[in-house]
Amino acid sequence: MSRALIVLCNLIAYVLVITVFCGCSKHQGLQTGEAMPAFELTDLSGKQQAIPGIFKGKVMLLRFWALDCDFCSKENLVAFETLFQKYQNLGFLPIAIIEGRFDLGDERLKKLTSLSYPMLNDDHSRLAKKLGVIALPTTFIFDAQGVLRDKITGEADIEAFEKRLIPVLDK
Repeated sequence: MSRALIVLCNLIAYVLVITVFCGCSKHQGLQTGEAMPAFELTDLSGKQQAIPGIFKGKVMLLRFWALDCDFCSKENLVAFETLFQKYQNLGFLPIAIIEGRFDLGDERLKKLTSLSYPMLNDDHSRLAKKLGVIALPTTFIFDAQGVLRDKITGEADIEAFEKRLIPVLDK
């Protein structure tokens, strides 16, 4: 399949996702200052993980992305590992949330299995819809009490994420 056709198919899928997320709902999603809803997602081993649940008391960076998303930087998922190692003693925990179904044998996913922070699957986009994700990637920063402090729609460099994370860690 030609590169142009792949890009076109991804663009059409992206527009459809945005249409589904935005089309019929007046729900704006979670707003800054609101608490994270309780939710369960599946990790890569098939185990259910409660959010905030076992992550309660942590400053969480939830990163919504998809393997098929050309706009989602896999490099940032690796860079979040650096931030995790740097700030985990302050209670920081990044969580990568994969949207849609995927194959555990996918080479793109295998490259990320060395990450020491959780990767969870939101295969029906239920949490994404609750939070108001309208595009991928989208990143949420929650304080240790589970309150939304920041939301980044789209891509940014790791320094921008760190700059927005530090004030939440300092509280």
